[in-house]
Amino acid sequence: MISKRLLQMCVVPLSLLLTGWAQDDAAKSDVGLSGEKTLTVAVVSPKCLFGDPEANLKHFTELAEQAVARQARLICFPELALVSYSTGKEVLEAAEEIPGPTTKKLAAVARRLSVFISVGMAERDGDEHHIAQILVGPEGYLGKYRKHHPTGPEQSCGFAPGQSFPTWDVDGFRLGILICFDGRHPDTLEAMKQAGVDIIHHPHGNNVGGLGREAEEWTRSKMVYFVPRAVQSRAYMLVNNSAEDTRQPNGAMKYSSGAPVIDPLGQVVTRTTQQDRREKMVLATLKKPQQLIPEGELQRLRTADDAFDRRFQPNVSQ
Repeated sequence: MISKRLLQMCVVPLSLLLTGWAQDDAAKSDVGLSGEKTLTVAVVSPKCLFGDPEANLKHFTELAEQAVARQARLICFPELALVSYSTGKEVLEAAEEIPGPTTKKLAAVARRLSVFISVGMAERDGDEHHIAQILVGPEGYLGKYRKHHPTGPEQSCGFAPGQSFPTWDVDGFRLGILICFDGRHPDTLEAMKQAGVDIIHHPHGNNVGGLGREAEEWTRSKMVYFVPRAVQSRAYMLVNNSAEDTRQPNGAMKYSSGAPVIDPLGQVVTRTTQQDRREKMVLATLKKPQQLIPEGELQRLRTADDAFDRRFQPNVSQ
């Protein structure tokens, strides 16, 4: 059993996440039982409506409020969630400039709730379009990450690749973002290692099929390659997918749902286990990655890599 000193966690079906729940006093502070810095994260697999950022934003605000009721400070939504993932060209009609109108509204939600929110949307930048993940926080809009490796169908749809790997400070934890197919490429992992991130949010937009037919199977499929990536990057992996069915012009997209949280030692902190495709939310309270490593192993890592400590210093780019 994992001790409370190491980790506090819970897996919460959305239907049970009620504002009136009693709160865990230990989760109210951002400092753990022995004084270590902690961060409570909520990783959400929501149902989305195609091409309707306004309706999706309203729904995500309700989910964010439920997560805040459980003391979440960082709330993560999937790839293209604000427009619903698609490779049909109609999705480009819902693309917006970033920052733009929807970003401004989402930033207002983050300020009101005093949280950080990562959410996917379609970006329009002049004649180009990108699969983007935006980050907002208590101070407003913080920045965006553009998918570095869009798939062939995504490029045919009109999405261009991103060129940079920004990171951000979230309550003393360095956050990086990679999106879906980025996770199949070594260069993205190396960029996260060089940035010294503590946490990587890795959103997806996977439909039902070979990648998983429901939440439990999809979660297991992601663990196959995200467990080694967590170990190699010495970072937490927050992985999630959209849920249920979405009506689109070319037919219904069926999403498997699912969300695992994997720690820097490759251990599964928490994960979805339900064999259905309904909305899900998992929550976990995380410690800094280096606090998970026993002192003897830390010394060996420092001996083998003289840049090890520099990777964990606050040198955040935006």
